[in-house]
Amino acid sequence: MDNPQQTVTDAEVTALHTGAVRHHEWDGRDIETAAEKEPRTGRVFLSGTGFIGDEQGDRKHHGGPDKAVCCYAAENYDAWRREGRDLDAGAFSENLTLRGATEERVCLGDVFQVGTAVVQVTQPRTPCNTISRRWSDWDLPREMEQTARTGFYLRVLREGHVGAGDAFEFVSRPSGAVSVSDVVRIMAAGVADRDALRGLTRAPEFPEQWRRKIMRRLGEDTLL
Repeated sequence: MDNPQQTVTDAEVTALHTGAVRHHEWDGRDIETAAEKEPRTGRVFLSGTGFIGDEQGDRKHHGGPDKAVCCYAAENYDAWRREGRDLDAGAFSENLTLRGATEERVCLGDVFQVGTAVVQVTQPRTPCNTISRRWSDWDLPREMEQTARTGFYLRVLREGHVGAGDAFEFVSRPSGAVSVSDVVRIMAAGVADRDALRGLTRAPEFPEQWRRKIMRRLGEDTLL
């Protein structure tokens, strides 16, 4: 696993995006989605369920207190462009584009202050078909997982105002925390490493529904 002592330093919000649910025809399919978000200037209020002005078309898989904010690293965009995909901030429907807070450096349970809000990392973002349809690129979700450039979600511990240019300031990390990138890679590998999967289920702040999914994969009703 990645070094759990590697923390985020000097990270900042480079862009803030929100979006309303709209109708789109992407890749030959009609979709009602808020995936196409627009940059916001000034400071935007972040409530316990997300930024004012932000919506989700699929409330079953998106939104809610544990997915109040979606983040994506500016460094990931640099990497995609080097590899031939000309994608800009907001292309992955994130609310916050962050420089200095990559999946390798961020762990589940990490707490940050951003603007006047305090937030906590909850889980990696799971790539979905909306990304494929938006960019007519069906390899993109798979490559996001393979490279662990998925992004991650935040819950809001203290509501406040946030804007582009704000510092994304590290506050604390639980003992035994696991990085976002480790979670993505271990989950994507399936049952190839049973011990690593069991280790995830014991990690602090690991989502309960993901824990149950792992135990089903392993064919185990209780932790060993």
